[in-house]
Amino acid sequence: MPRFSGPPLKNHRYDVMPSLAARATSAAWWSTLEILARYGVQFLVMVVLARLLTPGDFGLIAMLLVFTSIGTLLVDSGFGAALIQRQHTTVDDETTVFIFTLCIGIVTAGILVLTAPAIAAFFNQPKLVDLTRVMALVLPLGAFAAVPDALLTMRLNFKARARAEVVASLCSGAVAVILALRGFGVWSLAWQSIVSIGVRGLLLWVYSGWRPQGRYRGTSFRSLFGFGGYMLLTGLLNAAAGRLQSLWIGKLFDASTLGLYTIAQNTQQAPASLIDGILKRVGLPVFSTIAQDQAKLRSAFRTSLRMVMFLFFPCMVGIALVAKPLIELLYGTRWVPAAPILSILSLSAALWPIHVLNLAAIGAQGRSDLLLRVEVVKQLASIILITASAHWGPIAIAWAVFVSGFFGVAVNAYYSKKLLGYGALMQLLDQTATFALSLVAAGVGWVILHWTRPGPIPMLGAIAAAAAMYVLLAILTRNAALSGLLSVVQTLRNKSKGAAIL
Repeated sequence: MPRFSGPPLKNHRYDVMPSLAARATSAAWWSTLEILARYGVQFLVMVVLARLLTPGDFGLIAMLLVFTSIGTLLVDSGFGAALIQRQHTTVDDETTVFIFTLCIGIVTAGILVLTAPAIAAFFNQPKLVDLTRVMALVLPLGAFAAVPDALLTMRLNFKARARAEVVASLCSGAVAVILALRGFGVWSLAWQSIVSIGVRGLLLWVYSGWRPQGRYRGTSFRSLFGFGGYMLLTGLLNAAAGRLQSLWIGKLFDASTLGLYTIAQNTQQAPASLIDGILKRVGLPVFSTIAQDQAKLRSAFRTSLRMVMFLFFPCMVGIALVAKPLIELLYGTRWVPAAPILSILSLSAALWPIHVLNLAAIGAQGRSDLLLRVEVVKQLASIILITASAHWGPIAIAWAVFVSGFFGVAVNAYYSKKLLGYGALMQLLDQTATFALSLVAAGVGWVILHWTRPGPIPMLGAIAAAAAMYVLLAILTRNAALSGLLSVVQTLRNKSKGAAIL
């Protein structure tokens, strides 16, 4: 993949790129390495911090994330996705986005600082006053890197992103663990977020080579916001439904209960975030390059979905199966009450690639208006279900997430059927082999867990036996998804050999 450095061309960029397949494979490879490393480091840090901190500490930060997540979306305002979708941008487009996001980041941070006492009063947690004011720093820091982040994604230059993300995760993780060991409690989690975003932003500027050289133009703002505005509303609805879980648990119960739910949620989201990050980063820019050819787009969509589901679905079923021994092994016995929540949330996320790829396929065609319609229906249903179940506790909320997740599959695929002739039923039928193999493998794992004494060794044995059965059956049945994955691996191997020869 060619290197991009230095300032952009004066008008439009006309990048000379290799074939779509090579670009997509390289992008997926580097994106996978980046996210594996980043989330791997973050997950290990979370395991360490869970043994050093209390559920209440995690709960306090989760309360703040309700507001900082929405603030982050307001700062971006969908302009990052708009730059990616456009493919060819001018320096004025980029400078316009930079100035706007930075100004909104500062204003939003100021609002968060002023409303800190009200947030603390809402949750009846006085500690949140100072925490909110410090955590407000993440908003302007995130805005600072919005354009370099979008440009690297548009170029599919995930090698540079990988370096930035991994270094940021290592630095912030080290800071958090040191502070936790010295007794700083919840502040270790707060500074972890701030250091991570700050270091990441600085490195993205260095690696992208981008500097603001154009001018703020109203025409650029209006043009980009035509797509980005819909993405903003879509993201706000998504965040509202996602963070509503934390909002209700924090309000109706206490920080410790929210901490248990947060650990279960974060554990479930470790593999989900990996897949989500790869598909969103690679899916939209790659799908955008073939959006005018519906046959190619449908084929790429179908092939991607089959391969990703082959990897992801059995993983989530496996986590649901071993939730209790997994929680105890990773975090210790005081976190065991989070196990039932983890099982339900893992099953609710089993179809997550279908959600992400449907939205990427629609967004690649420039139909952000349709994305908004999808999210309005889907997230309103989710909000109603979560709100109705909130008074019955975290388990009930997890089941509400489960139901809304499966409802969301049908909603997300509605416009894929209209635009590409590839609806929810066909998408699910394409995964029949994956579902069947996962069911058999899960049965093998359940038998081992059921007839052995609880502990980490039987759990690891059950995982290994189930995985071996899954792969063996896939080979014997000549599974198409496995064949596709092996082809991707071979392509990467050939690419590596070619690079070594050069």
